Amino acid sequence: MEILRQGIAARVTDSFFAYHAWPSVCADENGTIYVVCSGMRMGHMCPFGKIVLFKSRDGGVRFDLPRMVCDSFLDDRDPGILYLGGGRMLVTRCAHHAETYETEFTEWLRQDSGTAGLGLVQMYDTIPAAARVGGSFYRLLTDYGAFTLPEKRIPVHATHGPILLRSGEILYLGKAAFSTNPDEANRFFAYASKDGGETFTFKGNCVPPAAYRLDQLYEVHCTELPDGRILALFRTHLTADDHYFTMLRAVSEDGGISWKDWAETGICGSPPHLCRTADGAVLTYGRRIPPYGIYGRRVSATGEISDEEFFLAACDDNDIGYPATAALPDGSLFTVYYARYQGDPCASLLSVHWRL
Repeated sequence: MEILRQGIAARVTDSFFAYHAWPSVCADENGTIYVVCSGMRMGHMCPFGKIVLFKSRDGGVRFDLPRMVCDSFLDDRDPGILYLGGGRMLVTRCAHHAETYETEFTEWLRQDSGTAGLGLVQMYDTIPAAARVGGSFYRLLTDYGAFTLPEKRIPVHATHGPILLRSGEILYLGKAAFSTNPDEANRFFAYASKDGGETFTFKGNCVPPAAYRLDQLYEVHCTELPDGRILALFRTHLTADDHYFTMLRAVSEDGGISWKDWAETGICGSPPHLCRTADGAVLTYGRRIPPYGIYGRRVSATGEISDEEFFLAACDDNDIGYPATAALPDGSLFTVYYARYQGDPCASLLSVHWRL
């Protein structure tokens, strides 16, 4: 593995709204790189988050000024981005319900955004009732990100969004984290689109073994293996240390309808991102216990995760991670993640350009 360049996708040092986090990335047929994140925030938990898009035409050396993709009344978080071809992209996001910020997250908001964040939340009682309802959302971007189409709701969310199968179908495996239906809340379901993301329909349940509680499983990402099976990896908490993330794996042999062969990976790090390659995939993840950093591994054509770990970048603390990787036309890989840059008070979007 060779690191070609360490870089910066987005860094703000002269604003109260300097925190950028939870990025996702894709690249088009021309090698243009697109990065989305929850940006213009005061901290990890604040009500000011917006979904912003950054574009690079030179392999990630420089990025354009941000383009606003979504700025709702609520805190817009955890976006995914998927390139569909022909200049079309699909962007996903989520938002907590307004009442969550008014009650459950009050102290966390105070720590991360002070009186400014609490003051904005006090305005939530003026929001129209329909806009107070958070959830999971997606929208299409056209003309290489120049135009956005109206946003739509979808029952599930995954941090890095859906994947594009070789058949052209879009598969979205995610968690119904914001459902108010107790029979659906926090369960995993697969949805699919056969019309380029215009509509999604239910495809199947994803039921983990009874030994794992649903509140132990979070952000999931998938890849299609060369033989057509789909490999899914889930962020998992199996110890009392909330910073110790690992991953649980499962496989679907029927396009996401059902899932089997569940197993613990034993990897220290999460959440996962799987970037499909010609002979399998590349897995990238963050580690929130020392040594903090961004790491990667090969995934074989049969879905086996290599024991050999790549070290991609060092980080200074545990508010880091969520790396996502895009394959560029020349065969190199571009990974974007969030962390503080060299002593900055707020997190930025940093990058690694590398090659296997």
